[in-house]
Amino acid sequence: MQKILYLIIAITVGGLCALGQVPAGWLLGSLVTGLICAFFIKKLYFPDSLFKVALAIIGATIGFRVIPEQFITYRSLLLPFVFVFLLTITGGLLLGKFMQRFSSLHPNTAFFCCMPGGASEVIALSKEYGADQQVVAAFHTTRITVFVLFIPLIIGLNVPIPAQNGSAGGVMIGDALLSFVCIGGIGLVTLLLGKRIPLPGSSLFLAIALGFVFHQWVVPTLEIPSFVSGIAQGLMGAIIGIRFDKETLLELKEIGGVSLMTLALYFVMSFGLAGLFYLLTPLEFFTSLLSVVPAGAAEMASTATALHVEPMMVATLQMMRVLTLFAALPFLIKWFSKPVNEKKKVRV
Repeated sequence: MQKILYLIIAITVGGLCALGQVPAGWLLGSLVTGLICAFFIKKLYFPDSLFKVALAIIGATIGFRVIPEQFITYRSLLLPFVFVFLLTITGGLLLGKFMQRFSSLHPNTAFFCCMPGGASEVIALSKEYGADQQVVAAFHTTRITVFVLFIPLIIGLNVPIPAQNGSAGGVMIGDALLSFVCIGGIGLVTLLLGKRIPLPGSSLFLAIALGFVFHQWVVPTLEIPSFVSGIAQGLMGAIIGIRFDKETLLELKEIGGVSLMTLALYFVMSFGLAGLFYLLTPLEFFTSLLSVVPAGAAEMASTATALHVEPMMVATLQMMRVLTLFAALPFLIKWFSKPVNEKKKVRV
């Protein structure tokens, strides 16, 4: 009951922020509600399947907005993307070395902390290689929370907030019900198929593909009301926010100031890479930022959806980054991780 009440409050706050024209209000309002709850009221735990539900709904709404001609543009982005991805990996490795040099962390812990993306997979793998899984989880949780909190604000304050379709008086009840049926059906199929595809973020791409198919060949005239994806963004923000609590902060405090410095350098690196991608491609700067920043494919796709900043392109490039990192991770571990019986296996 506590979890249901929390989700209702968080999503409601998100909706009120959206009505108040706060940039990415659904996401940020629920995220801040989660932070307040985790720090001052009670930490709640939610199953991963709930996050996947939000991911499937957001993916489906992105699929409904896909214009097939967009895919022609993606070919010209491939080489710049590969170049920026290699720089992202290099930057992550250098930050890992920096973190190791100025802290008491085992090299493997610092290495896994600074891997740029695939947080769930990186956290799961870290324990197998002698890393401190709690520290790795705390660092990635903080990185994603900070990015999801500040990047929508930065972009929203510099990009005009588009007019929202789906206001209370602008949607026919029949269309709203059909939207819920379509999105709900796509979400259910996505969750069932996602269990059979063991790839990071597979739910997002499956939902986008199914949403695209539905809109092109089943209900081509249906327009999904903005509050449908807004509720999913609120659900995602509520789950992300509640993960960052006092224990996470204490883990970072034990590492020392180097953890804050590393996060700050991560932030600066992301903006630098976005600037480079912007110069190498015809994309706008904020589209480039959302597309390459290592802050979670689902979270950045959700932000792009909220701000109407090329959500399909952002989702595609973010998923390419995560999948490429996922493929490269075994080689990176082999080349850069240390034997687990070395000194400094755990924190001093």
